[in-house]
Amino acid sequence: MENFEQRVQAPRTKVMKLLDGISDRRLIYIHAPAGYGKTVSAQLWIERKEVGNTRHAWIALDEYDNKSANFCGRFVSALLAVQPANERLRELAGHSSFDVAPDEFTIRTLSAFEDDGQKYILVIDDLHVIKDERVLKLLPAFYKRLPESCSIVLLSRNAPPDIFADLMLKDALAIVDAEALRFDSTEIKKFFDSGGRHITKEQAEAIYMSTGGWAIGLRALLFSGTDSYAMELTGQYLEVFLKEHVWEKWDKKTREYMMKTSVAEELTIGLANALTGKKDSGAMLAALARENVFLRPTGDGIYRFHDLFRDFLMHMLEDEGPDIKGGQMRRAGDWFYKSKDYYRAVEYYLRCGDTDGISKGLKFMYNYNSPYASVEDTAAIIRLSVNDDIVGKHSFLLEALGWAAFVEGRGDEMERYLDRYFKQLSKVILQNPISVYVAVLLRCMDYRNSMADFSKHVAKVPKKLLAVAPAPSISQNMPLFHRSGRDFSEFSIDTEKKLMSLQKLFDAMFGKEANMLRDIFHAGFAYERGELGKAHEFAIAASTKLKEGFAPELQFCAFMALAAILDAQGERADALKALDGAEAMIERHNAYYLYANFRAYQYRMRLSEGDMAAARIWLKDYAGSPYEHMAFYKLYRHFTTARAYIVTKDYNTAILFLKKMLELSEHYRRPLDIMESCILLAIAYWKKGGGGQGLAIEFLERAACQAYEYGYTQLFVNEGADLANMLHRLQKRMVQSDYKGDVTSAFVKSLYVSAVAVKDRFKGLSGGRAPENLTFTDKQKTVMRLMCEGHSRKEIAEKMGLKPYGVKSHVELIYRKLDVPGSIEAIVKIKEMGLEQ
Repeated sequence: MENFEQRVQAPRTKVMKLLDGISDRRLIYIHAPAGYGKTVSAQLWIERKEVGNTRHAWIALDEYDNKSANFCGRFVSALLAVQPANERLRELAGHSSFDVAPDEFTIRTLSAFEDDGQKYILVIDDLHVIKDERVLKLLPAFYKRLPESCSIVLLSRNAPPDIFADLMLKDALAIVDAEALRFDSTEIKKFFDSGGRHITKEQAEAIYMSTGGWAIGLRALLFSGTDSYAMELTGQYLEVFLKEHVWEKWDKKTREYMMKTSVAEELTIGLANALTGKKDSGAMLAALARENVFLRPTGDGIYRFHDLFRDFLMHMLEDEGPDIKGGQMRRAGDWFYKSKDYYRAVEYYLRCGDTDGISKGLKFMYNYNSPYASVEDTAAIIRLSVNDDIVGKHSFLLEALGWAAFVEGRGDEMERYLDRYFKQLSKVILQNPISVYVAVLLRCMDYRNSMADFSKHVAKVPKKLLAVAPAPSISQNMPLFHRSGRDFSEFSIDTEKKLMSLQKLFDAMFGKEANMLRDIFHAGFAYERGELGKAHEFAIAASTKLKEGFAPELQFCAFMALAAILDAQGERADALKALDGAEAMIERHNAYYLYANFRAYQYRMRLSEGDMAAARIWLKDYAGSPYEHMAFYKLYRHFTTARAYIVTKDYNTAILFLKKMLELSEHYRRPLDIMESCILLAIAYWKKGGGGQGLAIEFLERAACQAYEYGYTQLFVNEGADLANMLHRLQKRMVQSDYKGDVTSAFVKSLYVSAVAVKDRFKGLSGGRAPENLTFTDKQKTVMRLMCEGHSRKEIAEKMGLKPYGVKSHVELIYRKLDVPGSIEAIVKIKEMGLEQ
């Protein structure tokens, strides 16, 4: 059978000219329904002589690529395909931790991609299968980082998604739609003539009216061997046509081969061998592709069926019986399991109901320091694949369910799973001996256990069992260890004594890292209490104990503790050096899974000065939606997002976001997160104005009560100018005789004094800017002028002919508008703004 691409090349002149006309664009989007020839048109255009000096790679997506790890993996593989000699790119692409932080690894590969003067085209096919907006958002980010010599061609059944709106407005995205891909009557005649079916001009026009120029419909008509050109052959009867005119022409061996391989959206030679029991799939697939059986190579030994044809093959396989189809799914799962692609293995096992397969795949995936998948992907597949039936057979999977519920913020479910888990722990350990070790981590994560209870439990665990396990990942990669995977505020008082109770556990689980970790704890709690000199000494001690072989996660916590403490001391330049050290460590270890929270900290520093540009970038590129479920493992990033909303004056969204964060923090019993949520809610309500200022003081009081219990002060100090006035108001409220709160006036006064002391350095989320649209009456302006001249309220009243309480009302309104606590601050701000004239 003559190759289809050869037959259609001639009549595709119109499309080729269109694509040539937009070839200067670096981003081309071709979209049309199935069967319109998007893929063939793109292939023909790329292979034309005019672009023959261009290297290209083809990325064929499938439903599994709705995960950033898979999508990024495809993207990086394509880069490597066009620059195979790029050793740095190859190192990053093949790194064992790639799937844990795929977006960060991909950004590094884009930096490593050489701009060598060669022209490159990356084709991303079947973009419509990507439904996850978080994955789609990666494309513009990657596109912006590619060199000018590299273009991207996107093929999809759908119109461009919203993530391309900015590029469309800038006319950076060239669009080719179904209308441009339709065969017109002239092209239809040439198409049939080149296929040996000579038709008249009138017949060509009739075929156009019948098919609408639909490429696969024309192909079906061409191969039908009938003189009828009715569209029913390509509409509801397309499957009948394929069966009669394609399927029946194959021998039994080919039919069986095609059915067995149809369970895979994407075929490699190894997978095809596993599905068919053959050893010669390389030759077989190449021959079938040459013979035009709706199978196309996409590069690197990968083949894909046309979607409509694969649907047909799947129907043929289903007709063979459910056991046959299930067996093929199981073979695919086994092949992916052996290839260490546990995520995809579990998905195939899930399709055929293989509980043993699901169990063995998950055993690797939910490892708490797994290099095989990100937290997000691992938790998602656990949630989808593990049910009570599977747990009844493999009770150790309660570990996975409990962990997934914990990181996703489903606290009620986590509690139920862990209760069941610990009741069956003896049985679990028999199934999975490493569960002795996992049980320790789960007890630590379980916020219902006090750390005293936790100490009693772990004291019973033989040290030798803990020593054989890998170092745990219990921080969820959050930068401050004392408030990471668990809030360890119980250790904030009598820290050394309480840490000694866990010395056996620390030594067994962390080995040489244990002493450094104890210093990090001390540094963190001293920092929260505002004992910055002491905190700095512990942070330096931890840093001096760092060894290159230590877990990147723990090294990260040491660097970040030092950076936070230095910044609180007003040593921003040295804090940035500590951050440089953290980033260099991440690069050395390719530990890009740490970058999400590292970046959140960097933006947090900029937002602390009211950087509006930084806020907008964060909200556009990195923030989650306040309307989606609040995942715990993203909590540190969510605090940066809330701050960005406040900086951009989107107070309503900030409040919605923070209330969800507060609810999660309360459920997980995290004092520091509760405090920070309440402090930011106070700032948002205060800045929103209106009737919100009363609520602001209530939230601030709640934060102060929580802080008083532990002696924490630094969270208040860090907000500087944003809290000074509110703390002053709260202090005045507390000295009233009817106050019955749980915090002393002296403690709040100390917070106020500390905030005032640093307000010039920590300008707050408004960056020290005056409120917009600030207006004053003529009388208020006169009061401000007289205040700046040094007159008392009594003197101002006499000069203006007002009663003293009238002046008092004006002064208090001036304080509120300027957001200052007293006369000295008001005079300074009035002069800064030139309002005393």
